[in-house]
Amino acid sequence: MPKTRSGKWAVGFAIASAVLTALSLLFAFVIGGDSAVIADNFLLTILANTLSIMFSFAGPLSFFIGIYTIIKHNERSIWKPLAVLYVLTLIMFLLGEFLFPH
Repeated sequence: MPKTRSGKWAVGFAIASAVLTALSLLFAFVIGGDSAVIADNFLLTILANTLSIMFSFAGPLSFFIGIYTIIKHNERSIWKPLAVLYVLTLIMFLLGEFLFPH
């Protein structure tokens, strides 16, 4: 486990990012991938937007705080580099999607 406070925050954001990914996949499965279901229901619109915004902030925060903690505090916990690696794979996936569209 991380010893510094910023290391714990980085791991927390990484866990939140993984949970939000699972929740958004579950949400897409429940609505069957039909965006008309979201447009018709006000509560589902709020839920979808909230998941989107939280997921957009949790991943990059985990990455930047993790990098900061590794460089500044020389944290050697196994959880923090895993958090950075998780977000780095997400970034690589997005870059691949935009650079090599299919």
